[in-house]
Amino acid sequence: MLRRLLGLKAPHSITLKISVVVEPDQNGYHAFAPAFKGLHVDGKDEKEAIENLGRGIQVYLESLAHNRESLPIGPNLELHEEVHVLNGTVRSLTVEWPSLQMSGIS
Repeated sequence: MLRRLLGLKAPHSITLKISVVVEPDQNGYHAFAPAFKGLHVDGKDEKEAIENLGRGIQVYLESLAHNRESLPIGPNLELHEEVHVLNGTVRSLTVEWPSLQMSGIS
């Protein structure tokens, strides 16, 4: 989807390590990624909260790409080697990003 938005023909991507916080709340679990201001989700259990956060991050990244905005690289969002996969875990989420040039890193 991101490649199509940016008109990229070859599958170029980088790996992002995104810090996430998942915590219990009154109705289940609350999850957020500090690097992405305003992105908060919930879920009936920890797994659902993480899945919802993964989808929310994907939409957030698509919006950044669509608007040609830089990634918020910092202590809660790290750039790693180029890969061609989408993968996520409890402590971090790895998502596809179209290119290093779009990352905002010089």
